[in-house]
Amino acid sequence: MDWNVVEESLGVRLPSDYKEFAEVYGGGTILDYFILCLMVPPHVEGLIEWWEDEMWDLRQFPDEVPRGYVIDQGSVNLLPWALTIDGDFCYLWMEPRQEPDRWWVVTRTRDMDWSVFEGSMVEFLEEVVAGRRRELWMPRDFPGEEPWFKTTAQYLADTDPGRADSTD
Repeated sequence: MDWNVVEESLGVRLPSDYKEFAEVYGGGTILDYFILCLMVPPHVEGLIEWWEDEMWDLRQFPDEVPRGYVIDQGSVNLLPWALTIDGDFCYLWMEPRQEPDRWWVVTRTRDMDWSVFEGSMVEFLEEVVAGRRRELWMPRDFPGEEPWFKTTAQYLADTDPGRADSTD
């Protein structure tokens, strides 16, 4: 995977664990509930548009966005990487911007309740899947005793077989 092209499109370097996870697993879903939307080819352009749309949505409620999270066009410091089927989001908090391996995870519910995880995306996923990290948006039984992951291609093959071939 040519990360230089991806990062140039984004205008920012990505954390090394993000890139390693994306190379091994790509995007997908945990329990068909928690959807990982990683910036990987060939979907980068569409995901950048999704990122811009999400920041536009947040700009509609500036009083609901905690201090320190910049959503102003041209200086955004939140990069969405996952969401739930209920409209809750996970972001990378891109601070300090030039040191992506130090970025933390920020989450918000659809009702604009925010929380911070002082660790990387992969550390957050490890804590969530192991059941050691709870977020307000998580159903009581999530992730359960045997959490599973489906790639985007597997998910589409299960739900929309005609689209499954177009994800690679």
